[in-house]
Amino acid sequence: MKRTTALLLTLTAVLALSFTACVEDRDKVATMFSGFVTGYTDGQGYVTVIKNDFGDEYMVSEKTQQLKPDTLYRMVASLELDENKTAKVLQMVPTISRRAPVDSLVHDSLRVTDPVEIQSVYLGGGYLNIYLGVKVEKESSNHKLLYSRLATPGKLTFTIYHNARGDRPVYTKHAYISIPLYGYGLAQNDTVFLSCKGYQEDYDYKLVVK
Repeated sequence: MKRTTALLLTLTAVLALSFTACVEDRDKVATMFSGFVTGYTDGQGYVTVIKNDFGDEYMVSEKTQQLKPDTLYRMVASLELDENKTAKVLQMVPTISRRAPVDSLVHDSLRVTDPVEIQSVYLGGGYLNIYLGVKVEKESSNHKLLYSRLATPGKLTFTIYHNARGDRPVYTKHAYISIPLYGYGLAQNDTVFLSCKGYQEDYDYKLVVK
C-alpha cells in the first residue's frame, strides 16, 4: 500500500495527555486542563487566545514565549483556568500539524514502517489528534515520523510512517500529531480512517465525525 509524505520530525519527550481536574487552594478553586488546543498569537507573537476542542475559548493572562505573529498554532497545553474564562499557561508543547500530502508523492525511501504505539486518537477541533509513543535506545536517538493521506475516492484514510534508524527498543518517547481535516468535505457521521504498524499488532481505526 502506498503512503504519502509529510512532516519529518525529531521526537521529543513530552508531558502526559488530556486531563481535567480541580485543585483547591484555601478559598480559591482552580481548574487544571491538559490536552490538544489551538493557540492564536497577536501582532507581537504572544499567544493571547486559546481554544480547546470542546469549543471553550480562554484569554491568556500572561505573556508566553514569543512565536510568529498573527498565527494559529496547534499544540498540547497545560492550563490553569479560572471562572472568568482566563487561562494561565503552565506549559506548551508543539504538535506535528500540517496538511497531509497525497500518498503518491512520498518518496520510496520515506516509506519506512517501523512500529509505533498509539496511546489515544480522536476527532476534535477540526483535527485528527494522535498521541503516540516510539521505543528508542537513548535520549539522543533521532527517529523520524511522517504521515500521509491515501488517495482513495470517497474514503479519507491517513497513515503514519516511522523510521527508527535501526534503534533498539529500550524505552518510550512520545509525540503529538494533529492532522487538519478542513477541505475534505466531511459531514456528520462520515468516517475517517487511520492505519499504521504497531509493536504487538497493527492499528486500523475508524473514527466517526460527530
